[in-house]
Amino acid sequence: MNLEQLQQQFGISNLVGFAEGRGGMTRVGLAHASGARAEIYLHGAHITSWQTAREREVLFMSCASHFQEGTPIRGGIPVIFPQFGDGPLPKHGLVRARAWTVVRTAQGADGAVKITLRLEDDAQTRALWPHPFCLQLTVSLGPALTIEFTVKNPGSAPFPFQAALHTYFQVADITQTSLFGLQGTAFEDFLHPGPAVETRAVIMFDRETDRIYVNAPDRVVLDDRGNKRKIAIAKSDMNAIVVWNPWIEKSKRLEDFGDDEYRHMVCIETSHMRAPAVLAPGAQWSGRTTLTCENG
Repeated sequence: MNLEQLQQQFGISNLVGFAEGRGGMTRVGLAHASGARAEIYLHGAHITSWQTAREREVLFMSCASHFQEGTPIRGGIPVIFPQFGDGPLPKHGLVRARAWTVVRTAQGADGAVKITLRLEDDAQTRALWPHPFCLQLTVSLGPALTIEFTVKNPGSAPFPFQAALHTYFQVADITQTSLFGLQGTAFEDFLHPGPAVETRAVIMFDRETDRIYVNAPDRVVLDDRGNKRKIAIAKSDMNAIVVWNPWIEKSKRLEDFGDDEYRHMVCIETSHMRAPAVLAPGAQWSGRTTLTCENG
């Protein structure tokens, strides 16, 4: 559909609007009565902005990010499926750089503004990963931001998968940022292989960090002291949390990421990946994440 058709079929006056975004790609804006706003590109079903009612941006976007067909967007909330990280498939899977379709938009009884996007397998995905699938992402904007990710298996054979919402949070200063809620949780460290358990009640950042916390609690809190705000990250039916900051040297190696941008971001990613889930024929899995900005 072109922009005019999308607006006619799915636009809602003062709440949901479609426009041409960066790189000529389609973006949709959501607006809530509280003053909160969100922006989503159909490319990757990628949330690129979430502003609180106080008009403060919560998500980090790299100044060097590409906005072009076939290339993932750097920052915001990328959708990861069916592989996290490196492996036989492209990094982080098949869906970050594909065009999703709009299924519906609505305003709920609670006033939340919602949009549901869908992506299904095609010849290109089956050439890389020989499984039929149907994905849905529902974004609900109220005073908080809620994202529900659903994976369906319409095929005749089971498939293993990993899924994640690779959320980049904007912070004033990474050295004044801390994370609460993971003490006592087992983790896998990509930089120092081998299982371990988090002993810290307060996780601080002073170096490259790349960890998967396994069987993580369903709520953690990011304290962005430089911005005098806390962000609560709550998940359900997702079994892990990834914590990532590339720090100095890796930032220089990322061609779509500014050399100093590590100072102003941290990824806290709700995910379902350890061990990879197996989805039976005809079955579906859904995971939900809600982000709430306290003192936002």
